[in-house]
Amino acid sequence: MSSSELISALRDAHKAHLCQQLQNPDHWQAIMAQASACLGDTPLGKLVDSDSLCQVVEQWVLEANSAQGLQDVIVQTTEAVLKAAENDDATVGELLSEAHFEAVLEKSLQLKSLREKAIHAGLNHPLVSEMVSEMLYTGIKNFLLEENALAKLPGVSSVMKMGRKSVVGKAMGGMEESIRGYLQKNIRETLKTGEQWLNKQLTNERIEQLARDGYRRVAPLKPANYLSQIPNGTVKDLVEQGCQIGDESARLDYTRRLISVGIRAAVDALSEKTLADVLAGMQISEEKIREFTVPALAKGASVLVEQGVLEPFISWSLDDFYESEACRKIINN
Repeated sequence: MSSSELISALRDAHKAHLCQQLQNPDHWQAIMAQASACLGDTPLGKLVDSDSLCQVVEQWVLEANSAQGLQDVIVQTTEAVLKAAENDDATVGELLSEAHFEAVLEKSLQLKSLREKAIHAGLNHPLVSEMVSEMLYTGIKNFLLEENALAKLPGVSSVMKMGRKSVVGKAMGGMEESIRGYLQKNIRETLKTGEQWLNKQLTNERIEQLARDGYRRVAPLKPANYLSQIPNGTVKDLVEQGCQIGDESARLDYTRRLISVGIRAAVDALSEKTLADVLAGMQISEEKIREFTVPALAKGASVLVEQGVLEPFISWSLDDFYESEACRKIINN
């Protein structure tokens, strides 16, 4: 047998061996056990370089339209999930237990200063200003018309006998601009009063009462009843806009700085933890993980073999060695 024939035979045997191995659950079991043994007590922070990881992630968010690239997949996935949720009888109380609700409420009550800032920002929004101004104007107009307030002014009552509606209507027509102008000039002071009133009324005790009452009302409700009312096409439109916003936001210096800080913080937090520590915190053992991942990995390899994907990949990875000068030297010697 010539050296080239021997190399070809070795390569084919190696390829067949790997294909068979990757479809064998025992092989994956051994790999995972060996990986666990090799990692041992090595802290995970020593296995990851935060600088390199930050660079890779930053380049990815800068260059890739990842959300828009998966837009169709996101739409189909979301629609499938919503369709399933529309037929699910789960209630809000089952999705958010009272114990968890109480824990969230407790933490929320500690954010008093943030709550006050949110109220201030909300009431100072131009849309709120316009809404409150219109509400006040409508209230004043209805009072003057329905309560016949103009007729009670000195000298007006006699005129009203000529035709109440027409006189009041004309009077209101002449006063409309002045009333609106007054309200617009003083709306900030009005909203400031509203802000002070809200902050005074929304004490922690009052918020607790309102929140618990609200939870008890919504706990028996089924989200499915409301999800079924979403108009057709809403998911597609929202996903399209969300993907564009997501990709554009990812490129902002602000977002990239936060990502970088988050990655470094995660690596620092893991720096002293071993794999065993992490799994213990998750309340799951390595044996349990292997129990459900090993069969899946073996089955996945079988699917790749059936589809003709795995064998060409193995061939490509082995060719680099079997066609190398190093291999030929060993065979020739």
